[in-house]
Amino acid sequence: MLPLSATFRLLGLSFVVLLFVGCFSCNNKPRLKRQFVLADSLMLIRPDSVLKILEGMTENDLNSEEEKIDYYLLLVEAKDKNYIKHKSDSLINYVYNAYKNREDNAMKAKVLFFKGRVYHDMEKFEDAALYYKKAETVAKKTKSYRLLGLVYNELGGVSMWLSMYDKAFDYYVDSYNMMLMVNDTATTPYAIRNLGRMRLFQHRYDESLTYYQRAFDMAQMYKKPRIQSDVLYEIALLYDQIQKKDSVLYYMRKSITYNPDIVSTDETSLAIADIYRKAGKTDSALVYIDKCIRSENIFSKTSAYRYLSEISESQHNPTKALEYYKVYSTLKDSILTRSSAEDLTEIIAKYDNERLQNEKTEILLEKTRTMRNLYLVLLISVLLGAATLTAFYIYRKKKEHQLKILRAKTSVYLKQIEANQIQIKENEKWVAEKEKLIRDTNLKLEEKEVQLYKLKQKEDETSRLKIENQKLERIREELNREIDLLAKRKEKITVINAGIESQYSLIDRLRSWKPGDSIMSETEQNQLPDLMDKECNDFATKLRIRYPALKSHDILICCLIKLRISNEYIASLTCCKYESVLTKRFRIKQRMNEKEENLESIINHIS
Repeated sequence: MLPLSATFRLLGLSFVVLLFVGCFSCNNKPRLKRQFVLADSLMLIRPDSVLKILEGMTENDLNSEEEKIDYYLLLVEAKDKNYIKHKSDSLINYVYNAYKNREDNAMKAKVLFFKGRVYHDMEKFEDAALYYKKAETVAKKTKSYRLLGLVYNELGGVSMWLSMYDKAFDYYVDSYNMMLMVNDTATTPYAIRNLGRMRLFQHRYDESLTYYQRAFDMAQMYKKPRIQSDVLYEIALLYDQIQKKDSVLYYMRKSITYNPDIVSTDETSLAIADIYRKAGKTDSALVYIDKCIRSENIFSKTSAYRYLSEISESQHNPTKALEYYKVYSTLKDSILTRSSAEDLTEIIAKYDNERLQNEKTEILLEKTRTMRNLYLVLLISVLLGAATLTAFYIYRKKKEHQLKILRAKTSVYLKQIEANQIQIKENEKWVAEKEKLIRDTNLKLEEKEVQLYKLKQKEDETSRLKIENQKLERIREELNREIDLLAKRKEKITVINAGIESQYSLIDRLRSWKPGDSIMSETEQNQLPDLMDKECNDFATKLRIRYPALKSHDILICCLIKLRISNEYIASLTCCKYESVLTKRFRIKQRMNEKEENLESIINHIS
């Protein structure tokens, strides 16, 4: 029967596979573009499933040239994510030819990067470095920091193979900085590991060990056992170089415990073979050397023949040693013929010069366009100035004509004003007569107003009493609602008290628990710390405050120990093995960082 975590992983993988089968088996071809987008989004978390689906497709499934381009790019990326070595550049060249004249810089940078990866696997390091540099230039325009981090990582790898360790270290620093900017938890530990590897190649062992420790701690924090295994393996190589054999074997075994598959790589096989060779275990060394000789990796094969030559020489067989050394020399010359540090530096420098020349040309063109635009602006300004002067002259003539008309109208208005003055004097006499009549009328009105005022007071008093009645009615309704609310709260408190009584019965049940009784449910495990706070003077809260490194499961174990439950009963209650309880007790003791040796004593001192 599979463990629970393995079952969940299997179900998750099955779901992804069924999802892709459903998508790609659909006959509605216009939806294929959306399916490619889905495949791209799942590439980082399920590259193996994406590759299986893509390899199951045929040319007949692709409806257009654009879909073929997307399919080829996804297929190249899926193989790369699954560590399948690229043997041909036909697919990526097809995609590259389609994208090289497009304006989509983000996709263009991605295509250039994978073109470099293909040439890297084909051991065409000069071509790989050239396309990595092109990808870097385009990616900088889009601020694709994660892609830039991958590009710098690969440039560091090319430089490392050519023994340009200082240059490789600088590239790995750039890669690390890019991954930090996007908070890439999957790649950042590898970037720190690479910095440690470069310091190892430079024989700066203390710095190398510091980087390896940082990489291991980060991988442990993000729960990446594969990275932890790689780091421990390289620490073993470090101790091998400083001739600490016990440490070599210790870290090599520890590396395998985190990732047993690490021994399947050529690089690890060479390292193990070298360790057995130095320990005098020739037969064991030859098993791993034979694996590397049959490898397609020319670097692994070259090192394997060098080890065979050294083994034959130690066995006093100079004929065999010379034969193996000749093969080693031939392969080494082949590697040096393929690429060299000088060739790589020359290609990168040439690309940088061409890029600077292109930038200079663009600046000159921009300057020319700017001057042309400036002359155009000056011409338009002159034309606008002339048009403005013309408009101002026309406007002035029009205003002079309007002024003449206004002067004639003013003369007519003055005559009208004189006539109006005579009419005003007559109106003032009429107004004086009317004002006297109004004063007489006002006396009568004042008497009416007194009566109206008294009537208004009565009306106001009536309105005030009505408002007070309405307020009292609202207060009565609110009191009724509060009474209903208090009744409901009383019912809830009754339910809560019943729950508390049932919870206290949990502690009594645990104290009297014996094999055969029901085990703790997940709800009871979550409730126990709160019950212990009430039962034992805030025990769980004090435990969390004093030892913040403890996890929730650690708190549960401490509560059971506080109740004086034996380790065997704790294992039965929490559905785990007796050895697991002992291991957890040991880890709790480590996280507490107390000098007291007895965990029960530490817990009992918390009151």
